Amino acid sequence: MSPVARLLSYVRRVRRRYVVGAILTALYAIAFQLVPLSVRNVWVEIEAGVDMRAIGLAAALLVASAGLLGILRLLSRMSLFQTAREIEYGIRNDLFVHLQRLPQSFFGQHRTGDLMSRAVNDINSVRMFLGMGFMNVVQLPVLYLGAFGVMFWIDWVLATLVMLPYPLFVVIARVFGRRMHAAALAAQEQLGALSARVQENASGVLVVRAYAMEDRESARFGRDNRRLYHRHVELAMIQAWMGATIRMLPALAMIMVLFAGGRRVQAGLVAQADLWAFFTYIFMLTFPTFMLGWVIALAQRGLAGLQRLGEVLDVVPSIADRPDVEPIERVEGRVEVRDLDFSYSDAERRPALSAVHLSAELGQTIGIVGPIGSGKSTLVNLIPRVLEVPDGAIFVDGVDVNRLPLQALRSSIAMVPQESFLFSTTIAENIRFGCPDASLEEVRDAARRAYILEEIEAFPHGFETFVGERGITLSGGQRQRIALARALILDPAMLILDDALSSVDAQTEEGILKSLRAARAGRTCFIVAHRLSAVRDAHHILVLDLGCVVEEGTHEELVRKGGIYAGIHRQQQLEAEIEAGARKLPDAAASPPPLGAGGE
Repeated sequence: MSPVARLLSYVRRVRRRYVVGAILTALYAIAFQLVPLSVRNVWVEIEAGVDMRAIGLAAALLVASAGLLGILRLLSRMSLFQTAREIEYGIRNDLFVHLQRLPQSFFGQHRTGDLMSRAVNDINSVRMFLGMGFMNVVQLPVLYLGAFGVMFWIDWVLATLVMLPYPLFVVIARVFGRRMHAAALAAQEQLGALSARVQENASGVLVVRAYAMEDRESARFGRDNRRLYHRHVELAMIQAWMGATIRMLPALAMIMVLFAGGRRVQAGLVAQADLWAFFTYIFMLTFPTFMLGWVIALAQRGLAGLQRLGEVLDVVPSIADRPDVEPIERVEGRVEVRDLDFSYSDAERRPALSAVHLSAELGQTIGIVGPIGSGKSTLVNLIPRVLEVPDGAIFVDGVDVNRLPLQALRSSIAMVPQESFLFSTTIAENIRFGCPDASLEEVRDAARRAYILEEIEAFPHGFETFVGERGITLSGGQRQRIALARALILDPAMLILDDALSSVDAQTEEGILKSLRAARAGRTCFIVAHRLSAVRDAHHILVLDLGCVVEEGTHEELVRKGGIYAGIHRQQQLEAEIEAGARKLPDAAASPPPLGAGGE
């Protein structure tokens, strides 16, 4: 959709309010003519110099005209500016909702800071154009037509002289408009890049400090900031040159009227009152003429902002409900994967998953293990359609997952992803994120089953502790267990744990697994793990390597096979024995030597 078509689509939503604002603005432009005419009438009465009451009445009419003009100016601006704010509200809502629907692949290609810049700065530019810009688009034509109409009625010669410089405005707008659009777009894109830089460094501040890279990151920010500075200076220079050039138009008109009007007054062709009316018109048209340049700047910024917003809003969500969707509200949890092939992009040398088969009956627990990069997380992310699923590859309750309503599918799944993301709010609100109406007792029970209750209650504010952005005030293990509690508070048909216990110690893991055995009852559960202790009691275990299922079976069957799984099992057993032996060494060193040992 073109920027103009998108703009009109939003204007149509509030067209009645725009009509009211346009009428008020047009009335303001009409009332604009009353002030110069009132000045003319006052001067006529002063020249007559006979009746002071007539002079007083003319002065009162001048004051009333100025008051009416001020009231209409206030009402027109209030109406249009509020309407522009309403459109800004709608665009920002639409953008946020649209972002929620876009697939994970989109966010891998766009930086968060740039998306934030589009949601804030670009929408502000659109709002300014729809408010102040639209007002002047309506106001200025009526204002100029009325002003020049009255001036031609008073004296067509002087009116023609006043008009002579104004056609130059078309040339000025054409010359500066294109340059301004390019400069505005470049400035807004650079602002997006700078916002992304700030966001990345704010999120990764611990990494920056750990590697002592503050100076390097400051220098990189300085370079980006300098580019933004030059972009804005370039834009400001264009605006300044255009403003200065446009301001010359009333000045030229004033000079011509001064010379030609003075001569016509001396010749008796024009009254002094008429000349004063012309001077008042030119004076009052100076600011609106300058505003023409600002309106062009607002329009270029607004259109540049709409262009950048369109780059996001025009992205068609690849994961959405299809026309042939099955009308169900909840799934039961039987999952079948048939010959699944998946690649993140066509440029990949090898697919992330290749010819994967899987069958999980209701209530079964499926363990998925394998080396890093083997496709474990990719497989479990395809089940709730976080990634684009090929047709005919994954079936839930016997229905192709692409034909299930997204809301029904995802609301039936509780997922603890590999990255334990927490929101910048309290611990209680993080746990009840998927169940906003959960009571505090339900929150405490979920925390207890995730083996985090005691640690939470040890905090000064307990469950009301604010965790900071991404849970930065908590340890990795605490974040994982709170994320696990967030899943356990739900009543899902499926539970997906994507390496959700990697940051907890073996003892805590064992306690959580015992608690999970009760939570998994009657639910289909997928557990991705590096430590085999997490999948030991699974009904079926898949071993992935390079995107393929290389082994499968129960824990005992895989150990007996002596393959990859058995090798990982032996290695982890050896590591556990070494760790246990290391814990015993301090105890042995601290114990006293036996009687008679050492000495003579």
